[in-house]
Amino acid sequence: MSLRLEEKKIMALRKARKISQKALANAINVKTPYVAKVEKGTMQYSDEQLMLAKELLKIEDMPLSKLEVASCKGRIHIARDYVRDGRIIEAKAILSELAALVNLEPCDDYLPILYRLLEVIVMLAERNFDVVAKKLNYLQGRLEDMNDEHRFFFFINMGEFELLHARYEDALVFYKQAKEQSPSLKDILPYENTRLHIHTALCYSYLEFPYRAILYMQEASGLHEDRITDKIGLTADFVLAISYIKVRNFKEAERLLDSCLLRAVSIKDDIRTCVALHHLGLLHSKTGNWKTAIEYLDQALKYHKKSSADYLIMLYRKIRCISGSRRFAKAKKLLADSKPIYNTNRVFAVDFEALSHYITVSSRLTLYNDQSVEYIETVAIPYFESKYYYFEAIDYYKLLESYYEIKNNKKSLLMSAAIRKIYERCLFMN
Repeated sequence: MSLRLEEKKIMALRKARKISQKALANAINVKTPYVAKVEKGTMQYSDEQLMLAKELLKIEDMPLSKLEVASCKGRIHIARDYVRDGRIIEAKAILSELAALVNLEPCDDYLPILYRLLEVIVMLAERNFDVVAKKLNYLQGRLEDMNDEHRFFFFINMGEFELLHARYEDALVFYKQAKEQSPSLKDILPYENTRLHIHTALCYSYLEFPYRAILYMQEASGLHEDRITDKIGLTADFVLAISYIKVRNFKEAERLLDSCLLRAVSIKDDIRTCVALHHLGLLHSKTGNWKTAIEYLDQALKYHKKSSADYLIMLYRKIRCISGSRRFAKAKKLLADSKPIYNTNRVFAVDFEALSHYITVSSRLTLYNDQSVEYIETVAIPYFESKYYYFEAIDYYKLLESYYEIKNNKKSLLMSAAIRKIYERCLFMN
């Protein structure tokens, strides 16, 4: 007779907590030699004795047997799926249900670490970054105790933490490490592998490498079966559509965004409905269809509170569209009327100041606007490039190029060279 898994764990916990065989025997109503025989593998605990032992060790309802471990693992993965679907309350209910898993650490590295990784996923969803940083630091010190599955989720968690802090190159390093673990994880793939590809593509999209983003999205397609209620499929199509806009494949981008809008409305997902409307506005602004662009942006603006980051991003885009349609007086008025809103957010101070100078130069290209030109050249463009807003920087370079051409200034050649350099950087990455 061999020692069963549950008895191995009971023995490990007993020793870790310095509980004598006699104390355990008293708790489960047997003689001390009985416990000794169980731990030698010549006897087995009954179900009632296991229950009493769990009470002594304060691990009631915790998984010990192979079946219990498999069932608990399933609960953790269900909670992870809840997070992906935005069902945070349900995910946190499972977290609470399984909180005592950490008490198994003296006898089980697998489930407690998997549980701690789930904690991080939930807290990332809630943007509880201070606590997440501490938990990730703890898990970093447990890497040697992790198997491939643990490391896969650990590196994904690290990548998402960096992604949410706009540290895209660092996020890519962690996503690459996660991908190295994935070949041995057939039981949790392809869904998680799809997420990994999408988040990798998202990083490349934010870094303004649209073709690299498209490549990863093409690899992700077919890794899982789309459902109309599948939010990861929506996210994937958003990333792909945004990348298509950047490489001027407007027809395919519009097809994807129209589909995204329909699906988001169908499942009553206001966040993704707004994203679809916003990017349809962006799409039409790139084709010079200003009226339609503004209509989409006006719809998207209704989904956000004034002064929120998303509201300000779309407000900036709307004013750019009004300026693009050469209604400069209206653009200036909306910019002035909006100043109390965007002035409360320091993050967008340069964006809207740059926009003010953009409108000034655009409306009077034939006049000298040295102050606005200097601001765009020395402040706005370096700022956009530092934030990876390279395609926005191109629009400002093009404005300066036109301005200097009208003035017959050779600096127009420098603007042309700068535009070419950005295109080479963004579109010809190895």
